[in-house]
Amino acid sequence: MINSLLITNNNGNIVFSKYYSNINDERQSEYEKLLYQFTKDEWVNSKNEKHLVTEFSGYITVFTNVGDLMLFLCGSEEMDELALSDIFFPIIESLKDICKKKGVTEQNFIEQIPKFILYLDEIIQRGHLDQVQLESIQNYSSLKHDQPIKKDNV
Repeated sequence: MINSLLITNNNGNIVFSKYYSNINDERQSEYEKLLYQFTKDEWVNSKNEKHLVTEFSGYITVFTNVGDLMLFLCGSEEMDELALSDIFFPIIESLKDICKKKGVTEQNFIEQIPKFILYLDEIIQRGHLDQVQLESIQNYSSLKHDQPIKKDNV
């Protein structure tokens, strides 16, 4: 099962986080700080979207650099680094797709987070891989995006 997806800027500040397991805010914050401290020296080796792997706090974590952002995908021990690395590809493709006009920068990503969430919800559902083809992800997320928000859903 996929535990979390974290996206940070190059200073280690969390720009986006999505957890698929029940973990309280205090433990999330602690985990994020320790993950940064544990991996920051290796960030220089993850340029050009090279995937690096570490085992940390009982989770296997694959991380890489895309533009101005660092992405961390954490999975339980039932997910090996190859599976997590494969899951990274549609996430990275989606990130590049939503940021294609201005490039993958922190500011551009922040502006596009709602669209990224729609894409991510198609890729990973309840901690499990669902869609991997960018065209399918775009089609499903555009259908959701076009639906009006009902008062009952808020």
